[in-house]
Amino acid sequence: PTIFKREIAHANRTGTPLSVLIIDVDKFKEINDTWGHNTGDEILRKVSQAFYDNVRSSDYVFRYGGDEFIIVLTEASENETLRTAERIRSRVEKTKLKAANGEDIALSLSIGAAMFNGHPDYERLIQIADEALYIAKRRGRNRVELWKASL
Repeated sequence: PTIFKREIAHANRTGTPLSVLIIDVDKFKEINDTWGHNTGDEILRKVSQAFYDNVRSSDYVFRYGGDEFIIVLTEASENETLRTAERIRSRVEKTKLKAANGEDIALSLSIGAAMFNGHPDYERLIQIADEALYIAKRRGRNRVELWKASL
């Protein structure tokens, strides 16, 4: 919360853009149940590496829950936000992971994105990114959705 508050205050003060991505590993529970927690942990490591490889040093990556992550993109326009989210999604989709029995495990992410709109509450920003995430899941997973009032 402190980082969010600081970055929102900075965005308000300077008029610079700020965005949030909420990222969910698709079918993570099913993967964990099928292949075990060691495989699940390996997936989380690979996914996390994809985040760090595709964000700038000024951005923030947080684990938000079991298989959910939040990325705060500082001074990122809507286009930059969507490009970053798509790079991450594509990178994970191309990641190869083998189960103990040699089977390939397909990985994908659903990503909800939201742009800071001047509302001082970071929880509201997370909430609207989360709404976009659920739209991505409803529309078939393995996609990026940007929250818009019309969604």
